Amino acid sequence: MRIRHISVRNFRGIRELDWAVPDRNMMCLIGRGDSTKSTILEAIRRLFHPQWNLSFDDADFHLCTPDNTIMIEAVLGDLSDAFLDLEKYGHSLCGWNQDRLVRTDDPGDGLEDALRVRLTVAGDLEPTWSVIKSDDDEGIQFKATDRAKVAVSLIGAASDRHLTWSRGSILGQLAETENITSSLAGAARAAKAALEDRRADDLTDFDAVASSAERTARALGVSVAVSYKAHLDTDAINVRMAGLALHDGDMPLRRLGLGSKRMLTTGLQKQALQSPHVTLFDEVEVGLEPHRIAKLLQHLRGDATGQYFLTTHSPVVLRELTVDDLHIVHCDHGRISVVAANKPGIADSVQGKIRSGAEAFLAPKIGVCEGATEVGFLRGLDDYWVAAENRNSFAYQGVALFDANGASKIKEIAENLKMLGYDVAVLADSDEPAQFSDADAEALRAVGITVTKWNDARAIEERVFADLPWAAVMASFQVVRRLWNDDQRLLNQVQSKFGQGFDRNFEAWQDSPALRTALGEAAKASEWFKRQSRAREWADAISGHLGDDAIRESDLVRQLTSMRGWIENV
Repeated sequence: MRIRHISVRNFRGIRELDWAVPDRNMMCLIGRGDSTKSTILEAIRRLFHPQWNLSFDDADFHLCTPDNTIMIEAVLGDLSDAFLDLEKYGHSLCGWNQDRLVRTDDPGDGLEDALRVRLTVAGDLEPTWSVIKSDDDEGIQFKATDRAKVAVSLIGAASDRHLTWSRGSILGQLAETENITSSLAGAARAAKAALEDRRADDLTDFDAVASSAERTARALGVSVAVSYKAHLDTDAINVRMAGLALHDGDMPLRRLGLGSKRMLTTGLQKQALQSPHVTLFDEVEVGLEPHRIAKLLQHLRGDATGQYFLTTHSPVVLRELTVDDLHIVHCDHGRISVVAANKPGIADSVQGKIRSGAEAFLAPKIGVCEGATEVGFLRGLDDYWVAAENRNSFAYQGVALFDANGASKIKEIAENLKMLGYDVAVLADSDEPAQFSDADAEALRAVGITVTKWNDARAIEERVFADLPWAAVMASFQVVRRLWNDDQRLLNQVQSKFGQGFDRNFEAWQDSPALRTALGEAAKASEWFKRQSRAREWADAISGHLGDDAIRESDLVRQLTSMRGWIENV
């Protein structure tokens, strides 16, 4: 069986979610923290929980308000014959249009027979599972035994249970339950016999108490058949399935590292569930090195019977997957949307961007920067804004920076990210209009993208050297001297832009438009800050001067203020 559609109302951080699930065996949910990725998995787990005693509390309701009734629904397709039987759910079937990804209340030609299942929890905290045909249908009971047949399991941070022969564990599914029960009874008897053999060593003190109890019994007229002694009660021992655990020699495998336990659990599950199953894998990368992440994902791809729902915060995972596997989760005040990354027309482009800038796809807001200089410069400003002005960091505001690696690529990247539901801004130079023009900038603004683009056809180096107070200009040159450690080379570069009359004694330099222009052009042409680390150090040296009243109306300050407004959602 396969999940075709998921609908959630008022469950934890989800006020509203409707997701038509693509017909694939792997869906990886990405997005910022607290976007409800894990909650989606937990909702699926609870909908198909194979036992009746599932507990809820007030914190499970959206905004912790029990008046907001929890409703979790799924449309199941690829149904087994047992579910299609008229005596089971045959009269309750609905239809699923795979082309349009919509449900109909009744089956029909060209539609897949499907089952609409629902879990509701009201203020009394009692869960109710049902199969329904329409919104107004009260439905019929969806029994625990049938929920178990959907074979939904969660591999989360705790995998210890699956390494025991407990009820519902993977090892339990691999074994014959009747044989286990008989074997455990034999184990209890064996434990009793083993203790009897060590009575003289281990039970002397206990038997002394037992003898005292026997004397008391005889004195009170209580019949004693043989004699009192301490021994194991096979009923009280209660050697349960959960007590039988997988060992490596004498070491229980629950002592393995977290990543190893999850890898083993996943492998056992594939072995146990040869029939169709739904596996939920929360934070698939936890405890695993990159090479083992790659091996695990390859293993999951090889399981044609499984439908896997993954979550991740790892760029490594993104780079190992294809754009067809990725789904971006966006949260807008509890309204959740899941956007497929393989949108027609942009899928190939997005795949390449994930390879080169996977980290950015894990944030809700992406600043597309023309190159490494802009990325490093903004990172340096972020350091200053946090430390000196007590503003929220990029991380707090959910901002990631993406290096477009060239002006000609900015427009396509920004448009693609916007189509995937991200909040996007652009920081670009204006010195190459053939690659990124004013018309390109206006086209991006028209679709809601914030664009920071310098006036007067300047690169960032030229803009900064033109607008900063003179003290900051000299501070910039000192940073370059420290980074390059070659004064004569730097002076040659500036002189080539200044021309006749250049003073090579930089300690005697005086503020002038000509010198500022020469410094900016030399910085640009000779790539003084064309690395993120260099540009970050540059920004750190000059950030304190951006509040100078003398440059309040400069293009540099106005454009950076606009960028800061986007960062803070102003």
